[in-house]
Amino acid sequence: MIYDYYVDKRRFHKNDAFVDIILDYPIEVTDYEYLRVKLCDFKFLNNIYNISGALTNNQFNIRRYSKTYTYVYGGSVLYFDDTGFFNDQNALLVTQVEYEESNQVFTTKTLTLGELSLVYRQDYEVTLFGWENILSDTYDVSRKMQLEFDDKWFEIISTDNTRIKSVYMRLYKDSYTGNAVDVTMRIQKYNEATSSYDNIGAQVATFLGNYDEEFVEITINVANPEPINKYRVICDTGSLPFTLYAVQFQANKQIPVYDAGTINAPVQHTITIPDGFYKASNLKTTLNDLLANYKLTASIDSITNKLKISNDNPTFVPTITDLIDDNYQLDLVIPNITNMLENFGITSSYQQYINVPFNSYYEGDTNVNLINLSKVIITTNLNFQQKTHNELIRGNDMYRGFGNILCWIDADQPPMTCINYRNYEDLSYRVENKHVNIIRLSFYSEKSMPIHIDNALIHIQIKKLQKKVI
Repeated sequence: MIYDYYVDKRRFHKNDAFVDIILDYPIEVTDYEYLRVKLCDFKFLNNIYNISGALTNNQFNIRRYSKTYTYVYGGSVLYFDDTGFFNDQNALLVTQVEYEESNQVFTTKTLTLGELSLVYRQDYEVTLFGWENILSDTYDVSRKMQLEFDDKWFEIISTDNTRIKSVYMRLYKDSYTGNAVDVTMRIQKYNEATSSYDNIGAQVATFLGNYDEEFVEITINVANPEPINKYRVICDTGSLPFTLYAVQFQANKQIPVYDAGTINAPVQHTITIPDGFYKASNLKTTLNDLLANYKLTASIDSITNKLKISNDNPTFVPTITDLIDDNYQLDLVIPNITNMLENFGITSSYQQYINVPFNSYYEGDTNVNLINLSKVIITTNLNFQQKTHNELIRGNDMYRGFGNILCWIDADQPPMTCINYRNYEDLSYRVENKHVNIIRLSFYSEKSMPIHIDNALIHIQIKKLQKKVI
């Protein structure tokens, strides 16, 4: 007697790794009978992703160490720049740039050294050679800068968050004897919100008027110094009976001084590759999108097909607005799962944490292998008289041991093509069951992992046969 069963898996078991065929009437055999089972034909659409959560090969981790820096304000005292604008002979080390403002009686001049620029105005009439060298740590009356109300200023522009705590000035006047005169000098900071200068410190210099030539030293202190990129020093006295000059001009300039940094406890971040069909090229593109925040770049060698992950992080330089090196150290954490390791080409160098060196790279041992389903193995719950034998690897923790294999079918066809099996060899297996009321067919990959086929057409046949009488 022959029992044929035709099953569309989508009807009751669309998303399962098995299908149960429930018989309308149980099949029973006597001691003089036995059963044979045969998978006649099988067909399904090859839409099983090669990277997916179901295969547990779509997630790995990045172990990230960050490094936090702290700073205090320090730096040079009595200099606008750590190296100075002049050499030991007080010769100017930088080029002086002049800009003549239209309809004005002065020229704007700029000295630039590294991150610092000094900007000031000079009358056309003032032609004294070398007076710019008032920045020297010594003074000479032949070097002088004329200061008057509003249209004489000395501007300090920096991009390194300079903090000026005080300004020292040696002032000079000549050709005047008379009553004592108070001169107010101010230091100001630039306010970006208002595009104007705010006063942050002032000091009065008193000239006694007893001599034609007279020097006065003052220090303008800043009450609450803070890092600003633009300062200005001006004379804030509107009318003077003499010409006022600066012959020495220096500052207590402070810059952030950073420590060596503290390495923070590592944090692991899960990287999830979206489920899908992958080949080398789109795997590389997807990894690059996922690793962009870590400044890691994936590439695949065109000759060896090895996966390379490069650490492209630049050398971190702390600033007062960015004190944390987020990617100080980066480690790959690849699960110890056979098919995941094969995907990445890791065959002999597996370790729990794989460091991706700074300004270098990590490369897999061999080519990437994205074939995670070469065969579909169909097993049954029927008890074979002669057990089938298998020696298959275990692809991940979801592996199952199994016997009673009805067949295994080539499945390494292009995605979204139909996989067809027809039992041309007429293979069948004798079973020992005396009573059958349900037939379960289960589906596995060649790595012993259950696979969830969401579509299949199945024809299975049970034959009841008479035992030979001896």
